[in-house]
Amino acid sequence: MTNKELIINLIQQDMKHSQLILGLDDLGLEASDKHCLEMFDIIANLMHVPDGHIEDRWARVYLAYMSESRDIEIQHMTTPMKPYAISCYDDLCEVLSLESNGIRVEKQGHCKLRCICKCCCLA
Repeated sequence: MTNKELIINLIQQDMKHSQLILGLDDLGLEASDKHCLEMFDIIANLMHVPDGHIEDRWARVYLAYMSESRDIEIQHMTTPMKPYAISCYDDLCEVLSLESNGIRVEKQGHCKLRCICKCCCLA
């Protein structure tokens, strides 16, 4: 398994976990404060996300995908999440690439996250 495949698999698993946690939150059980898997940190480390302003934009993209995971059909397996996990990975890489090339990513509006994300970091 390559590093990219590992990261995509971890994103899929975090999306599945987010579906559960956000669903519990919707029921008033406040699960997101109590059941964090810290996948965000693991994936950030695997993708070599530097500290500072890149992390803010990178985090917005990642967390937007996790939030939108509630709109993906709930199934026993994570298979339906694979295309979204790949899109998430690609968009996270793009944020890192743009920032490392000195391109500021600040414009407000809809981003290019395949119509599932409502964040405003990649307009």
